[in-house]
Amino acid sequence: MRNHSLSGNISALLRRCKELESAMRKVGIPAFLACLPLALLAMQYALMLRDKNASISRISGKIDGWTATVRELSAHELGRSEFIDLDRKMRGDIEGACDSMRTLRDLCVEICTMFRAVGYESRMLQRCCDRFDAAVNEACRRSQLLLTAVDEHDRRALAIRQQEHAIQQAGAASAAAHAARVAAGIEA
Repeated sequence: MRNHSLSGNISALLRRCKELESAMRKVGIPAFLACLPLALLAMQYALMLRDKNASISRISGKIDGWTATVRELSAHELGRSEFIDLDRKMRGDIEGACDSMRTLRDLCVEICTMFRAVGYESRMLQRCCDRFDAAVNEACRRSQLLLTAVDEHDRRALAIRQQEHAIQQAGAASAAAHAARVAAGIEA
């Protein structure tokens, strides 16, 4: 709903800029000056996309760090049975973040399409949109690597915990059998 209203607002703004350009041309203002409102809007949006791209790149770096931490945890004997995502909340958070990035990317592509629909082509805007698309795809790819590392760790950790539990149960059963023998007067 919010993206729809944002798209509508941007579309209305682009139409007003295009109408302003037409009015400016009708009164004799040269085309390169008349298209200035659209050009400035496209430049502002392109700069905003560059900032978003930098943010997504920082997120990718953090994801790499988390993936390395999970793999390091899995490599240590004590860490192998710790940090299990039983409730799958970590997975949900990571997938939710990817969904949000994809939604933002789709909105960016839609806005670039709106500029073209009013007859304005901006190579700078298109380059920024393409880079943002690539950054989102890379962040989502890295997120999937993190999820794979978490899943592998969880499987190993659960197997270790099950093995430890089986050993404890076997020890308890052995102790109970020994206690029963002692109680029955049978010496081992």
